Amino acid sequence: MSMALGSRAGGAAAAGPRRVFQEPGRAGLWLVALGAAGAVLAYLAKWPCRFGGAWIDGGQYTYACYSDVFPLYYRDGLGSGQVPYLDVPTEYPVLTGGLMYAASRAVSWLPEGVGRAFAYFDLTAVVLGCCLVAAVVATGRIAGRGGLEPADTAFRPRAALLAGGFVALVPSAVLAGLINWDLLAVALLAGGLAFYSRGRMWAAGALIGLATAAKFYPFLVFGPMFVLMVRELWRKEGGPPAADFLRTLAGAVLAWTAVNLPVYLAAPHNWATFFTFSRERGTDWGSVYYALGGYGVFDSGDLDLVNATGTGALLVACAGIALLGLLARRRPPLEQLVFLVVAAFLMTNKVWSPQFVLWLLPLAALAWPRTVRPGYAPAVFGLWQLAEVCYFFGIWQHLLYVSQQSDPATAGAPAGLPFAGYALVLLGRLAAVAAMCALTVVDCLRKGDQRA
Repeated sequence: MSMALGSRAGGAAAAGPRRVFQEPGRAGLWLVALGAAGAVLAYLAKWPCRFGGAWIDGGQYTYACYSDVFPLYYRDGLGSGQVPYLDVPTEYPVLTGGLMYAASRAVSWLPEGVGRAFAYFDLTAVVLGCCLVAAVVATGRIAGRGGLEPADTAFRPRAALLAGGFVALVPSAVLAGLINWDLLAVALLAGGLAFYSRGRMWAAGALIGLATAAKFYPFLVFGPMFVLMVRELWRKEGGPPAADFLRTLAGAVLAWTAVNLPVYLAAPHNWATFFTFSRERGTDWGSVYYALGGYGVFDSGDLDLVNATGTGALLVACAGIALLGLLARRRPPLEQLVFLVVAAFLMTNKVWSPQFVLWLLPLAALAWPRTVRPGYAPAVFGLWQLAEVCYFFGIWQHLLYVSQQSDPATAGAPAGLPFAGYALVLLGRLAAVAAMCALTVVDCLRKGDQRA
């Protein structure tokens, strides 16, 4: 079984001009339905907070229904008409800030109060639900056509539905879908990759650039693209020409500049808040540095040390992935290298929020191993999802524990998850993602026919 079933037997299969593949037809409707089902389930996962009052009475950690959308409506002045960047500094890139503001203006006609804040959340959930549908459809179409650099084959609905269903309905997607605005970047990146798979490089670059204007991580795809371009110049295996990389990169730079430059010119200091905040924020709850600091083996309070360690570790990981892309006997699929780079970014970063699993889902579906024994991949994927679910509930229980211990009225109360238990689920997630990476590396290094 494979979600990105048989993308190509090797680089030579992509040598000829890309063909317009058979349209997905009925499979496309099923992909939309799968995405819509995932969006509805993600909304229902917030039921205790949205309809049960947990956002108001402080039960959001107890019921694991926390979302940034509701509290930031108040914190960032959206309810009072404040304009992100122009009136207040905003910690997110400009497209995310623009979505936050647009949704707040769309509900501004409602009476002021908590009802309007709930309506803001509902509207945001609808927009992000549409983003999930778009990501599911794009991922499914890429998988159905055989990957980012497809062979000359017909569209395969089964592969499309497996990949799309994975992105839409795995537990981590449902639980994390509405924590933050990440699905906007996920959808734009998935759309960009879909255009790339059709040979439309300028459009692909434009969507990747817009995705980077919503979250930074999509720009990481250009590292693997560059590596495979160098490999093609070196080995002449019939892969995509250098011009494809340059057009995609140029499209991304132009699109990113088009949406960022006006904000920068209008409010340069507030525009830069995202970059300064990313550099100056401390160790996040989900990072490995938090666990190491809790065990007393790493000074997680030394910001310079954390930043230097994270940057150094990421550079080492990227160097290893680059060598893999250059030296592997069989040309590694672009989607597998992209998955490895994004996973390395998460594992080495000082911030690893629970919703960041959304970044990996489409990439993991497309990077499904081609050559390993059929039972290995489902087992590793299943363990990864189990680890993500355990971490999702563990982080909220740990925050409940920390909040209660910091409150004199409740300090010492036996509620929540202490550090010892939380560190286990944190490190378990790290180990599961590392296992996914190891499986992908093994698949890249294997020589021979790819399994369907």
